[in-house]
Amino acid sequence: MLNRKGMVMASFSVVIASSLLMGNASFVSADSHLNGDSVIAATGDLTLADMPAYLKSSVEWVWKNRMLTEGSTARKNTIFDQIFAGKGTLNYVIRWQSSKPVTLKQRQDIARMIDRQMNHWTDHLQGYDGWPYKNIKVKVVGWAVADPSLLLDKQPDEVIYTDTITDTLASEKPEIPAALPVAPNEISRFEHFSDPNYSYPGGLDKRFDMYLWATENFGGGAGGDWGQRMNDEYVLSTVNSDEIEITEHEIGHGFGLNDFYEEHERPPGGFPTNTIMWAGNSDHITDWDIWMLRYTWSQLKKDTSRFPSVTNGGDESPIDPSPDENANIAPAATVSTSYTSPWENVSALNDGFDPTSSNDRSHAVYGNWPETGTQWVQYDFDQEYTLSQTDVYWFQDGAGVDVPKSYKIKYWNGRSWSNVKQANGLGTSADQYNTTTFTPVKTTKLRIEMVSKGSASTGILEWKVAANKL
Repeated sequence: MLNRKGMVMASFSVVIASSLLMGNASFVSADSHLNGDSVIAATGDLTLADMPAYLKSSVEWVWKNRMLTEGSTARKNTIFDQIFAGKGTLNYVIRWQSSKPVTLKQRQDIARMIDRQMNHWTDHLQGYDGWPYKNIKVKVVGWAVADPSLLLDKQPDEVIYTDTITDTLASEKPEIPAALPVAPNEISRFEHFSDPNYSYPGGLDKRFDMYLWATENFGGGAGGDWGQRMNDEYVLSTVNSDEIEITEHEIGHGFGLNDFYEEHERPPGGFPTNTIMWAGNSDHITDWDIWMLRYTWSQLKKDTSRFPSVTNGGDESPIDPSPDENANIAPAATVSTSYTSPWENVSALNDGFDPTSSNDRSHAVYGNWPETGTQWVQYDFDQEYTLSQTDVYWFQDGAGVDVPKSYKIKYWNGRSWSNVKQANGLGTSADQYNTTTFTPVKTTKLRIEMVSKGSASTGILEWKVAANKL
């Protein structure tokens, strides 16, 4: 049986919430996978006009009769808003309301899981109706836990918060831990999104947008613009799954999408496909969910005061071509390389993670072992930028990967690769960013060509690129 529970969330109000009973949430109707292979990815210039006709009436009905009526996207703190405020990034704090220990690997798996589940939604916005982002960089910036000893093999760069408040749900359900860990309100977007002049202590990168909230003995799931809450065992048992039903369902609420518990809450005549937003109806994101997400974006982006950098005409660039002076535009790039070790990931170059040392393996890394000689990594941008500086943090594992003997920075001149002029820096120091400045170039592509040192291979933990105003 599926039912709805009233959730009392300590220290903040719930904008949208749902509850799934853990034992029964996996029920899927017989035809739920019929559309599994027909999910449409927005890889070109799709607009609302491309929505299949069989979905149109139900999607429009839900927008008009549920989302507008209930105001589920009225607060300017949906995940759409959070991604734009974070310039294509989302930051999480893990709220561990549990007595279970968590290994370092589990913590790393949880970070990857959140990134994966979020991008299962946002991948379908790529190339759609002015959406300016590709892969969304999702990062865990801290853990809130009542007992820090539960975090096994704690790393020096891990941020831990140990303050607690009382969870009022525990008074109704004594099996719920009464101590509720909290991260500082000063770094919470939820607490400050309505103030356009608010400055986060330590800068934008130090804020957190949402909690992933794992609660011992919790009976279901809840979601909203504050984050997602579910059972701690569910989080740990599904952490390496591809699509996770409850987690994706609750993330859907963060975009403003509704539940459909009662018949009057559903489109007349029902849904043309299954939907993950009707609890138990699908265990994966379906075509209907994708077009409901896209339709929501198409409506919200009309508010140019809310999303000022997005155009509605279709011919203009969807993002501001004049970034702030010295802004790091690497997260907007598509990354490629001559070679990546099968167990490494070239996406580490622009994932926004600042290493603590050249052997920091707490996050994804790029390496090209066992290759030697000249190897390259490359950024491709979807528009022309004026570039004059890069910052490289080299990977050095004390085994087969070392800093390079030398390297060159090259740019695409429209016909071929050219060395940047007056390169000043080109450092190969470990355990720090190596800054190189050069004569400004206008380009859509930048490349580093690395020459290995002896028999060692090369690798990079992070590569930042600074853009000047055009």
